[in-house]
Amino acid sequence: MKNAVSVVLAFLLAFIVFTVVSIPAPVALQLVQSHIPNNVRLGAVTGTLWQGQISGVRYQNLQFNDVKWQLNGWGILTGQLQGKLNFGNPRQASEISGRSTFGVSLFGNDIELSQTTLRFSVEQAMHQVNLPLPVDAKGRIILELEEFNSGQPYCENLKGDISSPEIQVKGMSGWFSIGDLSGLLSCKSGDIAIVVEPENLLGLRADATLAENMQFKVAGNVKPDASLPKEIHEAVKYLGRPDAEGRYPVSM
Repeated sequence: MKNAVSVVLAFLLAFIVFTVVSIPAPVALQLVQSHIPNNVRLGAVTGTLWQGQISGVRYQNLQFNDVKWQLNGWGILTGQLQGKLNFGNPRQASEISGRSTFGVSLFGNDIELSQTTLRFSVEQAMHQVNLPLPVDAKGRIILELEEFNSGQPYCENLKGDISSPEIQVKGMSGWFSIGDLSGLLSCKSGDIAIVVEPENLLGLRADATLAENMQFKVAGNVKPDASLPKEIHEAVKYLGRPDAEGRYPVSM
């Protein structure tokens, strides 16, 4: 009798696991449809709950194409939804793309990220912030996160860097390069902090923070290299008075 019960329980457990793993992604989406914000638009969904794909996800003015995921069912035993995420085409500079290994708590709002890469254009980034001077620029921004743990308002732990190779700026005589910009990412009292590394043609030194309610703040200075066009040197004069070393203030 005991052996029969064990066989039945094992069969039921196997059946439940097989059923859950095989749930079509569109069916799973219908179950959580009411929890998806109204400003999120989803394209065609294919695959299963544990390995699937969405043709596109649009949030406000941001578009993510070919969103693919793989979930690790064993992570549920630890109270986390764990998996890997890929989206976009990294060869298309104008397209948002990236990948990440993630963990989301099933009993709270905690999020963990590792081995995360996010690529997007300079133009897309500029649409999200208010700049002290109007400027037309193009290029690519690459965000690399070694580790991230969510917190209030944004993070508890963050280690990574952000870079933008060969930024192009439009001037009176056409487009020209201002070289590379890069910075280190960390957490500062729950805010996301960026320290811009000073080795760049703009001579930009800055500490930036993304604070609560998406408040982006920057404090630093800039001293363009002599090799940059005259119009860059003229433009920075609108930032204010230079200090004794010829550096102009940058603040937002």
